[in-house]
Amino acid sequence: MPSGARCARQNDPLHILTRRVGEAVYWSWIANAVGLTFNVSFLLLALLVPIDALKMGLSTTTVGILTAIPGVMQLPTRIISGPMTDVLGERIVLLLTFGLGTIAGLCAGMVSPQILGLALGQLAVGAARGIFWPAAQSFASRLPGNRVQNLGTFTSFTKGGALIGIAIAGSAAMVLGIRAAFLGSSALALLCFLIALRFPRWQPNRSDGGWRRALKGLLPAVRRPFVVNTGLLAFLTAVPQALAQSFYPILLIRAGLSDQWASMLTAAQSLGMILAGLLAAFLVRKLGLKKFALSSSILLVVAFGLTASKPLVWIGIAIFMAGLASGWLNVAFLSLVVGLSDDVERGTNLGMAQGYFVIAMMGTPALTGLVSTQIGLSNSFVWIGVGSLVIAILVAVLWRWAFSAPKAGLHRPLGA
Repeated sequence: MPSGARCARQNDPLHILTRRVGEAVYWSWIANAVGLTFNVSFLLLALLVPIDALKMGLSTTTVGILTAIPGVMQLPTRIISGPMTDVLGERIVLLLTFGLGTIAGLCAGMVSPQILGLALGQLAVGAARGIFWPAAQSFASRLPGNRVQNLGTFTSFTKGGALIGIAIAGSAAMVLGIRAAFLGSSALALLCFLIALRFPRWQPNRSDGGWRRALKGLLPAVRRPFVVNTGLLAFLTAVPQALAQSFYPILLIRAGLSDQWASMLTAAQSLGMILAGLLAAFLVRKLGLKKFALSSSILLVVAFGLTASKPLVWIGIAIFMAGLASGWLNVAFLSLVVGLSDDVERGTNLGMAQGYFVIAMMGTPALTGLVSTQIGLSNSFVWIGVGSLVIAILVAVLWRWAFSAPKAGLHRPLGA
């Protein structure tokens, strides 16, 4: 092609539009594929830890502590992850995330004694998960095209990765061996790291004041009424997800299932969350956010009660129901926080509300392990349901205080 014709073609508006659309589609698929792959890696490791601990003959209390360790790192990293993304940029934060995920699998698979390797792996993956979501969601939102569609598609892919990771954990342990399965988790995170090296080098969202200004906004957010109530919804969202990474598979194994079938049945929760995402918009339009959130809370309580049943079929149905409820509660608390926050404080408010999520991820396995030593694992789910009901009632009682004031009032600290 002559150089003049080539230049004319490159400057043609249709050619430019086609090229930009092609780049947008390309990076959207890359981002979605990386999100799926990293969640396979994380959930694979998360399910292998309690399976390995059970095979080592550790007590349920020790298993609960091991599975709660990621929350120790997730709480501070989840809170500061928003400012990190603004100051460093999405690409750097995601590279750090995938690097930590790689280290986590190596620790769990290679460090001796085994319990030390599991603890170090859980610390590393907890930090990785804490900083992953804000950076990944910010990356998806900055892709060309419809922002809501980009975020929705990215979320669906990550939940699909969680489903795959949970479903294959038992099979990977049986076929490859537990140590090799941990190394497989590390290899998947390393693959994500190598792909992320090619991510666009977008300019970070720096603002005047940098780190200092971003971090100073954290304390006022803790005291905002709507952050408190959405935080309680986030807490409920996390409880079944914490159990899927700890005591759901143990309950199923003790009920007579193999590691493979236990992990596959636990994956019913992720399937429920994927379905919840598809139905959420329709249900919010029909019910409104208040009825939607409170109905989801009650469904979660019922699911925990059913989990205490002996028949495996009811336990499987209960795990699926808990996934539905968790998915809908996730939509509810994110919609409320985003809708009530202005642009400059949205990340801060999300980080503080998600702090409740991390507390539940950390506390649920530890408390379940302690309680189960006294009353048995099945009966522990009854008390988890009772605790969830108390929180759901508290959300309902505080709803008017948190959400019914004029929007300007929703930004006032408690007591203002």
